[in-house]
Amino acid sequence: MLPNGTIQTAQRVLVIENSHQDRMMLRHWLTAERIDMHEAADIITGLSACAKVHPNLILLQLRLPTYDGFEVIKRLKDDPRTLSIPVIFLASAATTSEKAKGIDMGAVDFVSKPLDPVELMARVQSALRTKAYLDLLEQRAHIDGLTELSNRHALKDRLPHLWDACLRKGSPLAAMIVDLDHFKRINDRYGHAAGDEVLRQAAAILRQTARESDFVARYGGEEFVVLAPHCDLDNALALAERIRSSIANLKIPFRTSKIELTGSVGVAMAFDPSQKTPVEFVDQADRALYRAKAAGRDTVWMWDPAKQAPVAAGISRFDAEVRELAATFAKSRSFAKSRVARPVEEQPLGADALAS
Repeated sequence: MLPNGTIQTAQRVLVIENSHQDRMMLRHWLTAERIDMHEAADIITGLSACAKVHPNLILLQLRLPTYDGFEVIKRLKDDPRTLSIPVIFLASAATTSEKAKGIDMGAVDFVSKPLDPVELMARVQSALRTKAYLDLLEQRAHIDGLTELSNRHALKDRLPHLWDACLRKGSPLAAMIVDLDHFKRINDRYGHAAGDEVLRQAAAILRQTARESDFVARYGGEEFVVLAPHCDLDNALALAERIRSSIANLKIPFRTSKIELTGSVGVAMAFDPSQKTPVEFVDQADRALYRAKAAGRDTVWMWDPAKQAPVAAGISRFDAEVRELAATFAKSRSFAKSRVARPVEEQPLGADALAS
C-alpha cells in the first residue's frame, strides 16, 4: 500500500495464446502500460510458465489446439499454487453457454475478439487491482496487527507444511513457545498502552534472535511461537536460551519508567512416535512451557521424549540419552517414510491450541 492509501498493483501478466500475431499485438499494448508480459503458445509451456513467473493475471485463449482453455483453467484452479490467479478468457464468438461455463470454472472475465485495446486494458487493470486488494486482505488476515508477526491463522497454515517438509528430508524440527512472565502485572501497573509496547518490543527481540529460516508468530495474548526447521535439540535449546536472556535484558522506556520483564520458554522436538499430528508436537512445547512457569519462570524447559514429560533444559541439555533419542526420531528414515505417506491435508489441526 502506498502512503496515500492506494494499493500498488503488481503488473505481471501471462498470455497463453497460440496466435503469434495476437501475442505480438498484446505485447505491444501491455508493455505500453508498463506491464511485464510473459507468453506461451500452448498449455504445457503455459502451465510451466505459471510456476516460474507467478503471474498476477492470465490472459487465456479459449480455443487452444490439443487442449482448450477450459482444461487449462481446470488445472489452474485444481492447484493451490495457482488457484488465486485471475483468468480472463480471450475468444472469438464465444457462445453464452461457453461464457457461463468459463465463469463457473473460475474465470473473472471474457473479452471477445477482435480485441479492442481500450476495452482490453480497462479489464486487465480492473482484474489486477482486484487481485492486489485480495492479496492484501489475505496478507492482513495472517498478520498480527500489533506486533506485525504472523498470527495464529498463519501458524495453522504453516505448521503442517513445515512438518511435512522436514519429515520428507529426515530433518529435525523444533518448536518453542515463549510466554512473557507476569504480563498482567505490567498492564495493571503501567496501563494497556505500556503492555502493547512490551509486546511490540518482545516481538522485535524474537524476530532478531530467530534464524532467517525460522517461522515466528504471535500465539495469542503474551505468548509467541517459534518453529525452527533443520534445528536439532542442542541448537533448539541454545536458541531458546538466547530468546530468554534477550527478553530478560530488555529495559523498555515508557514515559518516566523503564519496564523490565522476563520470559519462560517451552521446547519440543518433532517426530516423537507419540505424536500423531503436528499439533501434538506444539502441544508438547506448550506443556513444557507450563512446567517452566510452575517452576518459577524465567527459564527454559523441554519435552523429554524418553520420559514423555517436561524436564528442565539445564538438566536435559547434557543428558546424552535424551540427545541421542531426539536425533534418532528426527533422522529415522523408516519413520519418516511411514508418516510422509499421509497427505498434509489429512493431518488434522484439531487440537484446542490451534482450533480458534
